[in-house]
Amino acid sequence: MPAVGGDLVTNGAIIAGQREPLRQQSGSVAPEIAVLIPCFNEELTIGHVIEQFRVELPHARIYVFDNNSTDGTVECARQKGALILRERRQGKGYVVQSMFRDINADMYVMVDGDGTYPARSVRRLLEPVLNNEADMVVGSRLNSASKSQFRLTNRLGNYIFLWLTRTIFNAHIEDMLSGYRIFNRNIVKHLPLLAGGFEIETELTIKALERGYRVIELPVDLASRAKGSYSKIRHFRDGLIITNMIFSLARDYKPLTVFGTVGLLLILSGLIPGILVISEFLRTGLVPRLPSAVLAVGLELSGLVVGMVGLVLHTVVRRFQELDLEIQHLGRQILVAQQGKHPSSGTATDEDKRSSIIAL
Repeated sequence: MPAVGGDLVTNGAIIAGQREPLRQQSGSVAPEIAVLIPCFNEELTIGHVIEQFRVELPHARIYVFDNNSTDGTVECARQKGALILRERRQGKGYVVQSMFRDINADMYVMVDGDGTYPARSVRRLLEPVLNNEADMVVGSRLNSASKSQFRLTNRLGNYIFLWLTRTIFNAHIEDMLSGYRIFNRNIVKHLPLLAGGFEIETELTIKALERGYRVIELPVDLASRAKGSYSKIRHFRDGLIITNMIFSLARDYKPLTVFGTVGLLLILSGLIPGILVISEFLRTGLVPRLPSAVLAVGLELSGLVVGMVGLVLHTVVRRFQELDLEIQHLGRQILVAQQGKHPSSGTATDEDKRSSIIAL
């Protein structure tokens, strides 16, 4: 298929006979699967990643999205028969945006090119999406059943971000920043993404949950990095960016929580000078602390205004969420109806394969 802004090479030979193609529950259709690998200077590991996923998913197309690598990543991926596309804007988020925009398939596997995520788990992760039980499956590194190896700083950062997300969004998730995910076409083509960097996983998770998509987490074991391979994450800087993303999404999807909290803090702050002014007035009948009185009134009015803004925005956001849920429900009804039209055996056309697995 043509690539936007990149060079496309011919796919290499498929290792046939090692794995049967995945099929939906009826057993009649093998969905089109795309393996999407964002890469920046992963020469040491990308070849092994491609080989492992080709063994597990011999009928899938494997795409490597290069993000201005300066080593031999592209040459290594090309030698292994991957389809090479390029994203010139620097940042993982921009790469994911391009992947979702340019690639058409029934199901998508997104995995980092650093060799830390196990290809042997991919078929287990694909099953809930294949059986229409989930729109996105996250390979959780923090699940109690996982034997993932983490540095202390990484684990601490993950727990802080999880605590913020659970507190603000009431989201019961275990691993918000995993780079190993499975998607159906519905979520890939309809979830609006704006993040440009490593905060993309945060945006993916929160927006999917808030827009009513079905998200499932399954444990995976994160391996240690290969010798000579290094993480591209800058802990402090990217940590601040991820935190900013969480609060930005809270503003957009939980305005009553954000503006209501700010309004309440303003009102409580206004009570401090207000109580002093009122108590003195009750005692003397005078208001000698005029600046304190003005400050108290200003804080109280500001708190009420901010709270009302949050209430109005909450009403608007709530209505859009209801529309999203209605669209999701309609899409699933169409999916069920389409699946019922296809026989359980026989040859399926390309259109059959798409309509049997894809919702709206």
